[in-house]
Amino acid sequence: MGNLGKVWVDIPDDIDSMEELQSYFNRFFGVSWNDVLVGAEKSFGHHASYDAYFAVKNLKAVTDMTVEQLLEQKGAVRPLNIVAG
Repeated sequence: MGNLGKVWVDIPDDIDSMEELQSYFNRFFGVSWNDVLVGAEKSFGHHASYDAYFAVKNLKAVTDMTVEQLLEQKGAVRPLNIVAG
């Protein structure tokens, strides 16, 4: 569980290599691709089809709870915005 940090949606269409994609990613987020990206080891072909990348801040593990239970615990009066990837 966490908060949405940054969203990168203006990914250039003309990126031709993994190195170039990683360079753009590193500049946008200010962190190394290999240090933070889940699935970083997957091929360029896999990552080239993504429409967006997002960063989560204040991330913490929550186990054995449903979204409904989290809402009740926090006293939320509106639905959460859920992003899954």
